[in-house]
Amino acid sequence: MQEVDYTRRTLIAPNHTCTHMLNFALREVLGDHVDQKGSIVLPEKLRFDFSHGKPVQPEDLRKIEYIVNQQIKDELEVSAQEIKLADAKRINGLRAVFGEIYPDPVRVVSIGRKVEDLLANPESKEWLSISTELCGGTHISNTRDAAAFALISEEGIAKGVRRITAVTAECASQSMKLASSIDTDINEASKLEGATLEKKIGSIKNTLDAAAIPAARKADLKGNISKLEDQLRKAKKKMGEENIQKAVKIAIDAAEAALSEGKTFCVTHADVGLDTTAVREAVVKAMNRFKGLPIMVFSTDEASNKAVIYAGVPPDAPNGFKVLDWLTPSIAPLKGKGGGGKNG
Repeated sequence: MQEVDYTRRTLIAPNHTCTHMLNFALREVLGDHVDQKGSIVLPEKLRFDFSHGKPVQPEDLRKIEYIVNQQIKDELEVSAQEIKLADAKRINGLRAVFGEIYPDPVRVVSIGRKVEDLLANPESKEWLSISTELCGGTHISNTRDAAAFALISEEGIAKGVRRITAVTAECASQSMKLASSIDTDINEASKLEGATLEKKIGSIKNTLDAAAIPAARKADLKGNISKLEDQLRKAKKKMGEENIQKAVKIAIDAAEAALSEGKTFCVTHADVGLDTTAVREAVVKAMNRFKGLPIMVFSTDEASNKAVIYAGVPPDAPNGFKVLDWLTPSIAPLKGKGGGGKNG
């Protein structure tokens, strides 16, 4: 006894029919040079290999995906019939796998027109606008049964051969929903600032990299994330400039006060977080203005429980200071909250 797993076949059928529609769409978008180089249809996805000499650009992937979904939306009848091989070869636009040996009679699968219509006028140019292939596999009876199509990835697997992986039905719907969800996250992230935005961008990028969503949509979302990263870089640059101005003013004001009070050194706090550049500039600018005055500037960050410290001692400072010389910037845990760090 031979048994057929109809449950599995029901899941495979829409994927198989979509390989035919995909084959047609590839030729429509990329050109007639496209030939099928192999395919696999599984319950959860389909894979289609084809001849093409370079990566398919996102915009073309979008067009290909649209053509397949439009055929699904149009609810086209899928017609299959066994006919003589010689008669099948006369049908204009008929597709077959190069190098494949077909039986006689052979099974023809046509999407959008009945096979008998094709046989009635096999040389009609009208058949160039539909998918017609030699195929003995299982198919759906109408394209609407595929429900939806999502082109997940496109990659090269050999010289001149590319591979597309796609999903249909519920898997395709879930893929599109996930893409919309990530898009919403990106839009929400655009309202954030600073460290919160930076953390959110990292989280979205990790999700997007692992997401099985339409390839063209993924390219769009990556572009939107790049815009967010540009936004973050500009904000950081602006904040850095503002921090430098703030820290320099604080250091100069503190040095002036120290000298007016007759002090031989200056130690002050600049509230610029862990911005080492701003703290260093504050020390350098203040020392350039007030020659011979040892200066230390520090800044704290309560969120990370750390402090950044920068100090400088001029060569002509009192002997008690010469041992310090120049100190490099140091970031260490705040005193009493985790112990010491580099340079204490």
